[in-house]
Amino acid sequence: MTRIIICLLLSFSFLSITVAQDKEQKSMPDSGLVVLSVNSGEQFVGTIISEDAREVSIRLQDGKMLIIPAYTVKSIRKLSSYTLVKGKPVFANPHPSRYFYTPSAIPMDKGEVYIQTLYAVAYQVQFGVTENFSVGATTTIIGTPLALTAKYSIKIDEKNTLAFGGLAGIVGWGTRTNLGIGFGAFTHGTKESNITIAGGYAWINERNNGGGNSPVMSLSGNQRLSKNLSLMGELWYLPEVGVFFGGPCFRLYNNKKSSFDLGIWSINAPNSGGIPLIPVVGYTFKFEK
Repeated sequence: MTRIIICLLLSFSFLSITVAQDKEQKSMPDSGLVVLSVNSGEQFVGTIISEDAREVSIRLQDGKMLIIPAYTVKSIRKLSSYTLVKGKPVFANPHPSRYFYTPSAIPMDKGEVYIQTLYAVAYQVQFGVTENFSVGATTTIIGTPLALTAKYSIKIDEKNTLAFGGLAGIVGWGTRTNLGIGFGAFTHGTKESNITIAGGYAWINERNNGGGNSPVMSLSGNQRLSKNLSLMGELWYLPEVGVFFGGPCFRLYNNKKSSFDLGIWSINAPNSGGIPLIPVVGYTFKFEK
């Protein structure tokens, strides 16, 4: 099972990386790439050549010119509000800063807020303080464990990003048990299709039993397949104890604000024989800025 999971996750390094171009919209010649939506539901990607009360002229990417009656135009938006999948505009991944649980190096937008729940039992909220720095908190429905998180991202270029961050919190009420992890991550790709390698150091300190420390490594990836679907996966490894856990996952895009994550994970520890087919379920909602 572990070999299957590793092969699935490593396959992300061979997936094609798509790039959604960000252009500014202007209602005048040489407006840059925009997405023009009409009342019938069709969408056209191109450059606005002219626009008046009667009609809109748009040059498509293949050079073809269309003249569309103004009363049929539903909206004209800059392409950066979307991404292109197989040449068609779709709404962007609402939260590319995280996979099922593992963070990517990609930063949140300034002012962005999202709430994620796992199994409707564990919850976390994340807030983009600046274009590079975000903070958050995570807990369960009983209020423990309770932890605070932070991540700082450094953009190297259009396809490569570094990030550093950590999590620190407590376990139980009235105890002195605390836990945490410090990590660094590198992401290659776009918000829609990427792979992330991360490493860190985790610890737990217990008042009576001491505690334990362990290095942690992870490999994660996301590949946008269609308007409403991405293939994701993440694999964690604790070399101190020889434990692997993780597996493949699908992200189902409900709309531009929310998505469901559904997958099957496994845990493999020395002499355990593995625990196959553990369902993982998550839901994330993004608040508009």
